[in-house]
Amino acid sequence: MTTIWKFLHIALMFVAVSIFVGQGMLSGAVARSGNVRALRGVLAAEDRFAPIGGGMFVLGIVFWFLTAITGDFDLTQTWLLIGYALTLFILVNGVTYHRTQAERLKAAAAASTDDQPSDELLAIAGAPSVAVMNTIDGLAWLAIIYVMVAKPFS
Repeated sequence: MTTIWKFLHIALMFVAVSIFVGQGMLSGAVARSGNVRALRGVLAAEDRFAPIGGGMFVLGIVFWFLTAITGDFDLTQTWLLIGYALTLFILVNGVTYHRTQAERLKAAAAASTDDQPSDELLAIAGAPSVAVMNTIDGLAWLAIIYVMVAKPFS
């Protein structure tokens, strides 16, 4: 059974990462383009996909746990502790920063005319913090992939 749980863990995490990173990159690019109508559509689609990505991420964690306990992993190995910390960071960052950022974009897009983004929308989309947080988030995703594959310090 361990092989099945491991496959499900990996598959679900791939889906979750694809949804989160993909929609984040798309909504950011569309927001910076200034196309308000397109941004509204992308953000509406994001609202439908975000719960799916969140569900896949949580299920991926459940299947990781099943893999660990049926595969006789030592749950206190350093590489797993690093993985726990990175997973917690990604979850907290997604809920506190990315969700808040999406809500701010939605509100600014709703307040903009169809043909012209408001100054607020342009400021939110072009804020330096967006690039910084997306870079940090991307590095966290890459780090967790590395830790899960390479298992350093084991």
